[in-house]
Amino acid sequence: MSWSPIPTQTRRIMVIHDTDVHGISCGINALYALMRSGIDAEVYSHFSTNPQEPATTPQAVASVIENLGNVDIVMLDIPVDIRNPKRYVDALVSHAQFKGRVLWADHHGHSQWVDILNKSGVIAIVVGSSYELSMLVPRMYGKVDSFTEKWALVGAVADFDETIAGRVSTSLEIDVAEYLDQAMKFQRERLADALGIGTEYRQYLASRGNVGALSYAIAQHGIEPDQVINVAKTLVQPIQLPPYQVVGDVVYTMELPAQGLAWKTAWKLCAVTGAKVAIVPTFNPRTNQYAIIIAKNWRTPEVTEIIEQYVNTKFVGRQIVGHPGARSVSMMSLDEARSMIPTIARELAEMITSRMYTPQTVRLINEAYVARALHEDFRRIDQQHGEIIALLRRIAEALERGALAKEQQVQLLKELYQRDERTRYD
Repeated sequence: MSWSPIPTQTRRIMVIHDTDVHGISCGINALYALMRSGIDAEVYSHFSTNPQEPATTPQAVASVIENLGNVDIVMLDIPVDIRNPKRYVDALVSHAQFKGRVLWADHHGHSQWVDILNKSGVIAIVVGSSYELSMLVPRMYGKVDSFTEKWALVGAVADFDETIAGRVSTSLEIDVAEYLDQAMKFQRERLADALGIGTEYRQYLASRGNVGALSYAIAQHGIEPDQVINVAKTLVQPIQLPPYQVVGDVVYTMELPAQGLAWKTAWKLCAVTGAKVAIVPTFNPRTNQYAIIIAKNWRTPEVTEIIEQYVNTKFVGRQIVGHPGARSVSMMSLDEARSMIPTIARELAEMITSRMYTPQTVRLINEAYVARALHEDFRRIDQQHGEIIALLRRIAEALERGALAKEQQVQLLKELYQRDERTRYD
């Protein structure tokens, strides 16, 4: 089953996307592509500023889907909640069977749900990276241009997508992770006003949700990410880092970051110190649960396997969420988190040293030794080859004169054999 770009029965297409910067970039690009293809596109994405209320979680989205009419749905960057998937999956399947087409696209894996959704009438696609997800709908509708490329890169940076790390500058990384992220979370209305779309934003709030109103207005007016970033930098302050300590290639803090900024605090700790891994305690007011974030520096993906092995071995039986190399591990309390963090930092630092540095050093030493040994062998071979040639020349000359006695021939041939025996060809 594939997704036809043309809506069936002139239905509208409803875009539903996540509420972080990457989700917003997916929504902007999808709406931009649909609008410029002459398709009646709508959006819904809600984000509450009240930390006690749910954001766009899979369960909250299920409630939205259940109340939609006969529209086609494009669902972007909202994974199946593997802990409680039934209502979300049922809502997607029911809509696909009775109300309209459903395109569900994500980059978080969940291959088992892809099979279930596809067999039940949903067109389910999992792409390999955050960047590819942002570009999915523009590619489907042939609307790939500098606008969609830029927004896809911005979204991928916000998601710390290592596949595009070599394509973006450090300055863009800072602009997105430190300023745009905060502005889109906490200053949406002021951001819209400064961009000149405040009136439309407020008009859209009721029908499209807080974040949906912003993505719709940006897509409608084709506002470039550079312009949004420049405005964002006037509205928010840089992330304030808590006190931290560095152990080897690991940086950690014992203090809770500002609400909603735990992952970005981990990012900044790595960016400031150059560490490969950051460890940060955090608190989720929606679940009333503490956790420890263990996150790689997104520009050093080589530590991903080390983090995964450590977390899966150390925290058996605990709830672990996140992406490979960027995990959140549940804790009973802040005191428990703080008591464990220094040990985690030390153990991870030791693992990184033993896995990444010692083997490399040994390999370099071995390579240097082998190179010297080979150089000496070939020098000796060359020298002995010259001596053998000289002996053969003496034998040939003596034979030509007929002056070489039998016992002399035997002696020279023995000498030749002994020289050849000492030569190494291995």
